[in-house]
Amino acid sequence: MDDLSTGSGVASFHDPSRDFHYLAYPSHILVWLCDRHGQCDFVSPSWPIFTGREIGHELGSGWLDRVHPEDLAVLTRALADAIEEKQPFRLLYRYLRADGVYRWFVNQGMVRTTHGEGFAGYVGQCFDVTAYQEGEAELEWSAQRMITLLKQTRLIALVADQEGRVLFSNGSLCRLLHQGGNELINARLFQRHLAPGSEALLNRLYPDGAQIAQFPSEFESALLTSQGETRHVMWHSISLHEYSGHAKSTILIGDDITASRREELRLKLSASVVEFTSHAVLITDVDLRIIAINRAFSELTGYSKEDALGRHPRILKSGRHDKEFYVQMWKSIAETGHWRGDVWDRRKDGGIYPKFLSISAIKDAAGEITHYAGIFYEVTERKAIEERLDLLAHYDTLTGLPNRCLLFDRLEQAVDRSTRNGTKIGLLYLDLDHFKQVNDTFGHSAGDSLLQAVAQRLKACVRTVDTVARLGGDEFVVLLPDIKTKNACARVAQKILDAMRPIYDLGGRSVTTMSSIGISIYPDDHGGAEALLRNADAAMYAAKQGQRGNFKFFSDTANAARIEP
Repeated sequence: MDDLSTGSGVASFHDPSRDFHYLAYPSHILVWLCDRHGQCDFVSPSWPIFTGREIGHELGSGWLDRVHPEDLAVLTRALADAIEEKQPFRLLYRYLRADGVYRWFVNQGMVRTTHGEGFAGYVGQCFDVTAYQEGEAELEWSAQRMITLLKQTRLIALVADQEGRVLFSNGSLCRLLHQGGNELINARLFQRHLAPGSEALLNRLYPDGAQIAQFPSEFESALLTSQGETRHVMWHSISLHEYSGHAKSTILIGDDITASRREELRLKLSASVVEFTSHAVLITDVDLRIIAINRAFSELTGYSKEDALGRHPRILKSGRHDKEFYVQMWKSIAETGHWRGDVWDRRKDGGIYPKFLSISAIKDAAGEITHYAGIFYEVTERKAIEERLDLLAHYDTLTGLPNRCLLFDRLEQAVDRSTRNGTKIGLLYLDLDHFKQVNDTFGHSAGDSLLQAVAQRLKACVRTVDTVARLGGDEFVVLLPDIKTKNACARVAQKILDAMRPIYDLGGRSVTTMSSIGISIYPDDHGGAEALLRNADAAMYAAKQGQRGNFKFFSDTANAARIEP
């Protein structure tokens, strides 16, 4: 093989097909060669795998046709300068795949020479850096933080894919089921471990083998351990989404309530165990007057027997639950004889805390309710973990705004509400003009400060019922639910443009930036949540083609004519 030197940014060789055979196969490395005029004369087999096009379409100057229009002028000028000066180059631009998706490329070129002829062109490689340009890396970072959090908790925790296969489990789940982590990975947890008689729950969670779209936020299951023992777990779920907004996996946090269920049974069998159980217990008569409590009740709530007996359990109410919450609770007790779930309560000293509460109706031989029994325990640790996981899963870590996942959730709810009530939805899509120049000139910390300042200005322009979300990079979306006319969107869009114009002070540096805004309207522009976002994005790019610092409705663009009702 000929000499290949990269120390000076110069490569010397003869036969490209032979010299690059060893580089041609890794699919994540895109290798290319071009001649002294910048005409591409070789790409590795990894190119068609990545782009979805035949190799011939990338040769010559054909590859330039796939560069994003906003990047093309800068790229061709930089490439021409490098060829003229025969210098290495490093370029950042967006490149179009056959599926219509633009990906961010870093293209590094080294000078290519031949013996006795000098400069012969370039040899280089491209790397897909979209994750770092458009926010996918932020989702990955949040996911890593979530896994760290799940590893540290003593609660049962796992991450499952859309078919219920375990992608991650912590030590608590392993100990519960008496199985090693390797045995659980890729196993369908509920299909394998649900106790007999749980077929209805399995069909509810995974009809036809795939996870139901609206996965329950809370449910109870009975699991069989490897030793044949039944354990009762109360699960709390958090859905994770891909950058596109599609459901990806589900985090499940579980409380082992086996002991609580056994205490319920013992309570029904004998009142003598009440005083000695580790969980708080209260018993009321049919008129909801407290007639008995145990030591754990007093320790948790601060109320002694003298304080509690004869009083209504509402002395524990925190005020965090509305009337409908209690209506549904007592409806369940009336229909099924029990209710279980999380409740926020207030201690005697005024402190508010979360607890898991199980209420059972106690009946006499004639089937008449004579008493109600409640068993509960504090779940502060679990609630803290759930809140942290929810923050990582649904909010942008830099600005504190809702992320793409939470935006899609609220957008889908708004679409359902709009369909029922006959109202409209406005979606405003915007990014910052020349944001990359701020990063390149002042550094990424200045860019981050600018994004945080923009987030605050955007929030000041909307109602409390509206949503301002950051999709990643410098892209923001404003969701305006329950509007009557498109003029409401126009007023908000103009308000945002006016708010963006004043100078930003970034640590002593004065920066100005403008935005172009694309607007789509539901149901006027047809389609669901994804189409609404895609249409707003298209309208934004149409707005950029005219005078920047303006807004444009999707219905006023050429793309709108291609949308079928």
